[in-house]
Amino acid sequence: MLERLGSEPNIPAVDRSPLDVAGLLSRPIWKELRTFLAVAKSRSFAEAAVMLNTSGPTVSRDVKRLESQINAQLVVSSHSGITLTEQGRGLAMDLADLDFKLHTLSSNIGREKTELAGTVTISVTSGLSVAFVAPAVMRLGARYPNIAVDLKDQISFVDFNKNQAEIMLSMAPLPRSDVTSREVGTLHLIPVAHRRYIEAQGVPSLSRLGQHRFLQCSYYTAAGDPWERWREIVRAGLPAHSAANSLAYYSFAKSGMGVALLGNYVLIDPDFVPIDLNVHIPIKLYLVALTDRLRSRPVRAVFDWLAGTIADNPMFARELTLQPTRSAPENDFRAFFNLPLL
Repeated sequence: MLERLGSEPNIPAVDRSPLDVAGLLSRPIWKELRTFLAVAKSRSFAEAAVMLNTSGPTVSRDVKRLESQINAQLVVSSHSGITLTEQGRGLAMDLADLDFKLHTLSSNIGREKTELAGTVTISVTSGLSVAFVAPAVMRLGARYPNIAVDLKDQISFVDFNKNQAEIMLSMAPLPRSDVTSREVGTLHLIPVAHRRYIEAQGVPSLSRLGQHRFLQCSYYTAAGDPWERWREIVRAGLPAHSAANSLAYYSFAKSGMGVALLGNYVLIDPDFVPIDLNVHIPIKLYLVALTDRLRSRPVRAVFDWLAGTIADNPMFARELTLQPTRSAPENDFRAFFNLPLL
């Protein structure tokens, strides 16, 4: 399902949901896995039996049955208690994460039926999370005091499953039958330099690339468009720093270490200056969520709030702007970075 603010054609669904694959089902060992998790937490068959309201021999049989099913030794028994093997500890850690998610999901579902309450997980790039999303959560809380958000670092810009979130800010729509994608704005990447750099090195130009340092971010090293033009400029310049983390990359630029390719929103800081190098990379932003989860009132409320937060920011308009305004999202940025409010 594709929600659009523009008039782009529908994108065909080329990826099926796991729910569409009838044969995709785990082995019938859920009970044994829960028993093993209790053993891993208590390090004793007897204490695990108390936790599960069953008997010690039953716990022991469940663990042995699980080991047989997956063909791996998970525990070592001794008079002093239970010790997890390396494989056992790895499985226990994964199960503990899954158990917590199931507990949170089951707890939230009951509340979602009657009220706007619960925790909603969002995956956003670190830069946008710090600059715009986290500061705007206060406004969300004022409207929905019983909704909490869990902001996660973005592992992938386009792979929804890797980010393990209910809502994701993506740089492409996801053509999956179980996913809703809504276009919410455009990220405009342009070359910028801090006044510290310009005062020390002068204003960079296409005719003087070899006299300047151009900072590189690992996001921009992927092969092909749209990054090739920026890579050419980086190669033509003097040796310069690079960073994998977007906040570290921003910090390099703010410290005056070179010219960086950053979102036009950094111009909210009056000490940043746009540099004309014939580079402008517009990237459409999409808000993505599992369609089934959008039936949850808290998830839908957070989805709509985040869509509005981005769409209402003039810096994410379709057309590039280099002139900051007094909008609430821009003042969020100013407040976080201790800049004068307009």
